[in-house]
Amino acid sequence: MPSHEHPSVGLSLTFISGMINTATYINYQAFATAQTGNLILALSQLYHQQWDSAGKKILSLLFFFLGILLAMWIRDYFLKKNPSLHWRLYLLYGQVFLFLAFCLPALQRHPALIVILISFVSAIQWESFDKINGLPYTNLFTTGNLKGMASSLYDFRKTKETAAKIRFLHFSRVIIAFILGCLMTLFWLSFVHVNIFVAIAGAFFLLALFRSYWILRKNGSPEKKQ
Repeated sequence: MPSHEHPSVGLSLTFISGMINTATYINYQAFATAQTGNLILALSQLYHQQWDSAGKKILSLLFFFLGILLAMWIRDYFLKKNPSLHWRLYLLYGQVFLFLAFCLPALQRHPALIVILISFVSAIQWESFDKINGLPYTNLFTTGNLKGMASSLYDFRKTKETAAKIRFLHFSRVIIAFILGCLMTLFWLSFVHVNIFVAIAGAFFLLALFRSYWILRKNGSPEKKQ
């Protein structure tokens, strides 16, 4: 199993995404990753001539799209040029520094820029971490995961196949992780008087450290092939 498909990685990213979505909506009235919600809100705000708010969400959509394209290019590039490089690990560490940078007053004065950048890197993350133990999942939002959980439950009740049960538990864990991330942000904003991006950066840092240790333990060097 590739190290980036370990359940702890996928569930941690889903947990963090729950934190991010809740934080950006509460603080900036925009979703960083749930682009369907951004599209609906943008159209409504355009109708009501709320140009600034609509523009922020439209740019979020655009940069999310560009992030997907860049992630696909990065993946193909390293598969051809240097398949042994653990580029996903560098992505995790990069997000640590990015979310810490969001705490700076200079960036806090530009919420649209923060939302756009989060959308961009989240899209890269989504494309780069798209499986847990070989099973597809979405670590940015829950709609697809909810469908997968429901269909797997139906298949299991119909066929009693172990594979369907495994898929049901897989999607259930992902959804729970996302919900817990949302609740963590609500708790943080209510009781901890520190910028939420510090908590998000800390979560990324712990995940990056865990994955670094996993790679070193299994392969002896972070440059060996996953």
